[in-house]
Amino acid sequence: MKLKNIYKLLFVFVLLYGCNDEDIFQQDPDSTVIENFFQTEGEFELAMRGAMRTMKATGYYGGSGSSSDLIIVGDLLADNLIINPEGRTSNLQSHNWLYNDNTAPSILYNRAYSAVSRANVILQNLGNLPDGAFKDQIKAEALALRAAMHFDVARFYSKIPTQSADANGSLGIAYLEAFDPTAAPARLETVAEVYEKINTDLTEAVALIGAGSGETGRFDLNSIRGLISRVALHQGDYPRVIQFSQPVVTAVAPAPASGLASLWTSASSPGVLFELPFIVSDGLLDSNYSQGAGASIIVEYNVDKAFYDLYDQTTEPERTNAYFQIVNNWIVCNKYINGALQTGLNNGRYLRVEEVILNLAEAQYFTNPGSALATLDILRNARYSSFTGGETGDALFNAIMLERRKELAFESSDRWFTLKRLQGVSGIPAMHTQGVQRSGNGYLADGTGTVQAQLTLAAGNFKWQLPIQQSVIDENPNIEQNPDY
Repeated sequence: MKLKNIYKLLFVFVLLYGCNDEDIFQQDPDSTVIENFFQTEGEFELAMRGAMRTMKATGYYGGSGSSSDLIIVGDLLADNLIINPEGRTSNLQSHNWLYNDNTAPSILYNRAYSAVSRANVILQNLGNLPDGAFKDQIKAEALALRAAMHFDVARFYSKIPTQSADANGSLGIAYLEAFDPTAAPARLETVAEVYEKINTDLTEAVALIGAGSGETGRFDLNSIRGLISRVALHQGDYPRVIQFSQPVVTAVAPAPASGLASLWTSASSPGVLFELPFIVSDGLLDSNYSQGAGASIIVEYNVDKAFYDLYDQTTEPERTNAYFQIVNNWIVCNKYINGALQTGLNNGRYLRVEEVILNLAEAQYFTNPGSALATLDILRNARYSSFTGGETGDALFNAIMLERRKELAFESSDRWFTLKRLQGVSGIPAMHTQGVQRSGNGYLADGTGTVQAQLTLAAGNFKWQLPIQQSVIDENPNIEQNPDY
C-alpha cells in the first residue's frame, strides 16, 4: 500500500474510533476500502463527528484529572481559584506561573492541531460530493473547526492583538490549510496574519452554513456568528463584534435562572450555541476540579472567597447554587459535579449565548454606551431577581466585566483571555489592564488557610504566552519556542 494510503488508513481508523459505540460497530476500519472513503454523505458525517470528537481529549474537555484542560487551566492561571493543599496539587507549577517547555500547563497545542488535520482531510475530499446544501454545510463546519482550533492555539501561545502595541507584528502560529502528515510547518505568520486567516475561514463558513445540522454538538449559523464575535473582540474590531453578535442575541435567549441547575447537569442546554456532548465512555469533566462527591470529595482547586463573594445569594441564588457548593470548609466549583446520566458526567460548553451577549455589550461600550447597558441588562434580567443598574462611564465597563467574570467562570478559560487581551486596551479603568492581581486569601471557605505562593503576574510578562512543549519541538525543529523560555 502506498505511504499516503497508510496515512489515510490510520486517519480513518481514528475517525471511526472517535465516534460513538454504534458507529464503531457498524464500521470496521480494517474492512474499509481507503481509496473509496469520503464518497458518501454518511462517510462525511462520520468524519465530521470524529473531527469534533478530538475536542473531548485531554487539553480541551478531556476530564483527565490533571487540571490541564480548557475548563480549568485559564482559571487556575488567573484569579478565580486557589490550590487546595489537601488535594493532589495537580498542575501546581502552572498555578504559580513556574511553567517552562518541559512543564507546560496544557497539551491543548497537540489536540488543536490534531483537530485541524482532521478538518483539512475533510476539506481536501469535498470534491467527491455533489454541489449542494450538504456539501456547503460540511465545508462550513470543517472551516469553522479549523478556525476555532487555530484561534485557541493563537490566543494561548501568541500575543492577542489588543494585548500590546506590538502584538500584531509579533510571532504568530503555524496556520495549516492542507493535510500533509510529512510536513514540518514553521511559525511563519505574524499574529495579524494568523487572525486574517482565521477570519477568512470563518467568513466563508458563515456564508455557507445555511440551516446547519440543528445539533448543538455541530457548528451552525448562530455558533459561527458567535465565534466570529469572540475572535473580533480579541482584535478590538468592535463593529465586527456588533455585526455578528447582534443577530445571535436577537435570536437566542440566555438560559433562565430557573434553568441553570438543569444546564449544569447537562439535562438540557438552554442558551448553548456549541458544546461537546459527553457519554459515559468519554470521561468525567469534574475530575479537573475534584474527585468524588459529598463529604468524601477530594478537591484540586478551591474557589477564592473573594470571587465567591461577588455573587449575591439573595438576588441570584440559582446561579450561585448552580456554580458552587461548600463542602468541608471549601468553596467548590459545582458546574461539573452533577450529571444527568452520572455524577461528574457533563457536556463541554464551548460557546454559550451569554458570552455573545457580553461580547456585544463590551463592543457597544466603545461605540454606543446606551446600547451597551441595554444589552448587559438582557443577561442581568435573566440572572437576578433585582439589581440597581443604570451604570455609565467606568462603572458600566466594570459592570460588564463583573458579569463576564461571574457568568463564564470555569468555562473555556475566559478569565485568562480577558485579563490578557485587555492589557493594551485604552479608555477603560486601569484595574482591567494590570494582569493578574490575586486576593491573597487562603484556600478555605472563610479565606483563611494556606495562601497562594504567587499573587501577581504583571501585564507584559512573557508568561502570558504559554510555552510550547519541548516534545513538540523535538518532533518538528521548525517550531520556534516563545521568547524567554
